[in-house]
Amino acid sequence: MGFDYKSAGVDIDKANILISDLKKEISKTYNKYVLSGVGGFGALISFDLREFDEPVVSISTDGVGTKLLLAKRYDMIDGIGIDLVAMNVDDVVCTGAKPVAFVDYYACGKLIDDIYKRVLKGIIEGCKIAGVALVGGETAEMPGLYKDDEFDLSGTAIGFGSKKNSLPKEIVPGDVLIGLESSGFHSNGYSLIRKVIESKNLDVTKDYGFGRSLIELLLEPTRIYCKHLYPLVENGLAKGFVHVTGGGIVENTVRVVSQGTVSLYYERIKTPEFMNFIIKEGDVSKEEAFRVFNMGVGMIVVSDKKNVDKIIETLRNVGFDYWIDVIGAIV
Repeated sequence: MGFDYKSAGVDIDKANILISDLKKEISKTYNKYVLSGVGGFGALISFDLREFDEPVVSISTDGVGTKLLLAKRYDMIDGIGIDLVAMNVDDVVCTGAKPVAFVDYYACGKLIDDIYKRVLKGIIEGCKIAGVALVGGETAEMPGLYKDDEFDLSGTAIGFGSKKNSLPKEIVPGDVLIGLESSGFHSNGYSLIRKVIESKNLDVTKDYGFGRSLIELLLEPTRIYCKHLYPLVENGLAKGFVHVTGGGIVENTVRVVSQGTVSLYYERIKTPEFMNFIIKEGDVSKEEAFRVFNMGVGMIVVSDKKNVDKIIETLRNVGFDYWIDVIGAIV
């Protein structure tokens, strides 16, 4: 009896069936830019030159890191797809572009129906929140490279914008940093978080007085900001956006600063108690914590001081209902 691909550990039919089952949900993410979505060798999205003055395209790719390990260990993978979308679309909006499309890459040892569908449904939900179309992706079974129940994720987001609205603008001393609340650790710092959990033998299924179990708080999906931020691009209120990911608040802010030094108002930063708990349990220094974690600030708007009130008003009007405050300045 001869070998076939299935006997080697790759089930092409299964992958096709699973994607087919989700096509209806995927199509609900489509927007006016989609010409052809899931199913082809690539996706086509239209680009109406009249919509953008001196049009530009922005592209970003990223994954979710070792947060996946905690999600898999505690069978809480439903929100990990939202994390994946967030890490990409919010990088795109930091360039001043409007995220419009997304593709994912799912690699595994063996395609397990329940795991795959839960992850993909999370990606679909993330695309709906962000207002982007899930137009394609790749599902790769790679036995031998991954164990049967192992998988990894990455994604790529594409955005359209106008050259005149590209960010960052010139940021100078006197400009301020407006912090937007995070939903938790987002998708960064989890190698350190896991080390603290393991070294201190923390029972993450326990509620340590925060109203929810520690694992629920740790696996809260990354907040998606792009739909709230893009109106600030359109009306010219923002000089720059800072997506607070690996490197923390200061190192990420430095990436957009053209002149001066970042000065933080530490007393105004509202770090969640469960985040402080992890930092305290791990005896992580303040300097290291601010270098690794977002400390409760998921996104920063850099602006002229005179525009602060208008920016906060605009964010409230487009539905950003979480805390906003001036957390620093360029000096």
